[in-house]
Amino acid sequence: MIKLFFKTFLRNIKRNPLSGIINIIGLALGFTVVIISSLWIMKQFSVDKNFKNYDDIYQVMITGTFNGEKSTDRSTPIPLAKLLQSDFKNEMQHITLVSKRENANFKSGEKRITGKGLYAMGAFSELFTFESIKGDVSTPALPSKMIISESLARRLFGDVDVISKVVELNGKAQYQITGVYADLPENSTFHQLDYILPFCDYLKQNPDADQSWGNCFFHTYASIQNPLSLPSLERTTTTILKSKLTDIDPEVLLHPMSKWYLYDDFKNGKNIGGQIQYVWMFALVSALIILLACINFINLSTARSIKRGKEIGILKSIGVNRRQLIQGFLFESILSVFLAFILSLPLILLLLPWINGFIGTELRIPFHSIFFYLIAFLSIVLLGLSSGLYPSLFLTSFNPILALKGKSIQGNSKFKARKIMVVIQFAISIFMMIATYLVITQLNYVKDRPIGYSNKNLVNVTSSSGEIIKKFDVLKKELFDKGLIQNATLSSSFVNNLALTGGGFTWQGNDAKEGSIMGIYTIDENFAPTVQWKFMKGRNFSKDFKTDSIAVILNEAGAKYMGVSDLNSKQLSFRGVKYRILAIIQNTMSESPFKSITPTVYFLDFLPKNKITLRLKDGENQSQILKNIGEKFSAIDPNLVFEYTFTDQEYAKQFKQMEMIRSLTSLFTGLAILISCLGLYALVSFLTEQREKEIGIRKVLGASELGLWKLLSTEYIWLTFIGFMIATPLAYLFMEKWLENYVYRITISWSIFAVTGGLALFITLITVSYQAIKVALSNPIDTLRNE
Repeated sequence: MIKLFFKTFLRNIKRNPLSGIINIIGLALGFTVVIISSLWIMKQFSVDKNFKNYDDIYQVMITGTFNGEKSTDRSTPIPLAKLLQSDFKNEMQHITLVSKRENANFKSGEKRITGKGLYAMGAFSELFTFESIKGDVSTPALPSKMIISESLARRLFGDVDVISKVVELNGKAQYQITGVYADLPENSTFHQLDYILPFCDYLKQNPDADQSWGNCFFHTYASIQNPLSLPSLERTTTTILKSKLTDIDPEVLLHPMSKWYLYDDFKNGKNIGGQIQYVWMFALVSALIILLACINFINLSTARSIKRGKEIGILKSIGVNRRQLIQGFLFESILSVFLAFILSLPLILLLLPWINGFIGTELRIPFHSIFFYLIAFLSIVLLGLSSGLYPSLFLTSFNPILALKGKSIQGNSKFKARKIMVVIQFAISIFMMIATYLVITQLNYVKDRPIGYSNKNLVNVTSSSGEIIKKFDVLKKELFDKGLIQNATLSSSFVNNLALTGGGFTWQGNDAKEGSIMGIYTIDENFAPTVQWKFMKGRNFSKDFKTDSIAVILNEAGAKYMGVSDLNSKQLSFRGVKYRILAIIQNTMSESPFKSITPTVYFLDFLPKNKITLRLKDGENQSQILKNIGEKFSAIDPNLVFEYTFTDQEYAKQFKQMEMIRSLTSLFTGLAILISCLGLYALVSFLTEQREKEIGIRKVLGASELGLWKLLSTEYIWLTFIGFMIATPLAYLFMEKWLENYVYRITISWSIFAVTGGLALFITLITVSYQAIKVALSNPIDTLRNE
């Protein structure tokens, strides 16, 4: 019987190659989208799964009220971690606190490299179960001890045993290596963590840091094996924290590792999702596209019913029962799906290098996994059964006598079902077109957002040293005299990276009891001309005015927050000092371009200035210039490894996620339109072929070509319109909900729907018109000859 089914399948492909090929291509494109989406989704769910304690690890987070708004932060104070270690050691295990990651310069003999690492207190490497390659990888507790990653060890010493070897850090401190741990995978929170230092060394450099509850620059983690204790732990620690941080009304949140990546967005103290929204988005897109392919299969299978009617009638007349016929049609359906799956694999392999390039990770088909083949087998069978069930039931319901006589075997209900499915196809395609249009529009809108400075040719020097900072003025003059730079500046943070916010700001009319929180920069007089600020009011800091040391510059958001309209109308008080407002500048994009601007204050003298920014000249050989600049830095500090980033490139990285979403949605929408057009073309071909004699009679009776074109096309125009009317409100609601995640966002205009509706109608007309015009221009003698 299987042999008969297979022969029947091949015979039908040969007789109707158009529908057979389109069915297989449509399903192959559907499989392509589903498999690529599934690979990406699995990658998202695999983040941090390499840690053995994945289900038990939690991060301590604090929700506080800042400037009247609730905000959730991952940063915590040192005393909180110490309190947890002493008072909650029964409820929490492996409590650890770490600093934020920072670059360090390593020197071993003549080898100089940089690495990125952190200071850790407690059982950091034990909590995250670092794999030992050499020595003891327990978190260092003694001064001047360190553990390093396998890759850093290889970069420093090659294949030599590094245990007990001493390296110089940042040109001053000597550290002994006590252990080497395996590199953490790409999909890990701590990927590219090169070294871990004992926290006692951090406290040695910052002796008062562990006494301040307001010094929230650290991350605290712990293992909690009893999830039922979470509410009690959060309430108890919140009560303690409220007595220490009275100005922000804090609440403690214990955030599980399983949600660090996928559920990382918070609003008003509540988790609102995050990366998970894109996971669901691509899951939905995959489902819609495979549905389009199934609708194609069903529509084309039922449309071919007249051509297969006699075949079915003959089979029934020789004793083949309905169950066997259904099995045969389902076999054909599953075989079509299998061939589509096989065809999709080379297409996926062709697309993956391009996709991997713009998503910044490596997706691979797991050919080595039995699980992959099991899922593929189940998917082929389920998809084959689901797409072939209705056609098989429909085709086997024919009366064999009527079928053998060549009578029409399609009732009105069949036409209605087919039209409904065509409408669904149009609705899905138009929905995806609108969604893609809005994603692209939103991305372009944010990319065009004014950044308040010029980031072209602006270089942030990410490696520095005390010696460089001390001799910065001499270095700057030499670089300028040699024609290597236009300008240079020294500041506490780079212009594109607001590193510090602080509380306690007060002014006339401010009702906050403990003062308000604002962003803080310390800059020099060259900062404004180097980054090319845009002043709204006032002037820049100047060495000619000594009183500028007690003056500040505000960004627009800061001025608006304080209610400053006139520079002399208010003074800003901070830590017992009154500052006059010297200027107001245009808001600078120093954080995510997708978020609101933080009210920010710029001081001349407050924080240490240790960040160097250079502005290079236009049109020069920048690689050579930066090499020459690096030599000047090394002449001052031979231990320094000169490293830098371009500000415009760093800013562009913030759009990487949205660029990835745009590219994938554009690709998938294009495939959805292609699947719909292929199906519609084949369907119209069959239906117009069935109406050839009717068209011939109409032409003989005087019908014009234009009239016949309208006759054949009008139905599909109406179906497109109905699909558009269904898709429009759904797309509006879905995308409006998505846009709520963005502070700086577009307003959905009805012109967007008009454009996409017009485009959908145009695509429909192009697809339908070829067959409609072909039939309308045909010679009626040819079509009526066999009547």
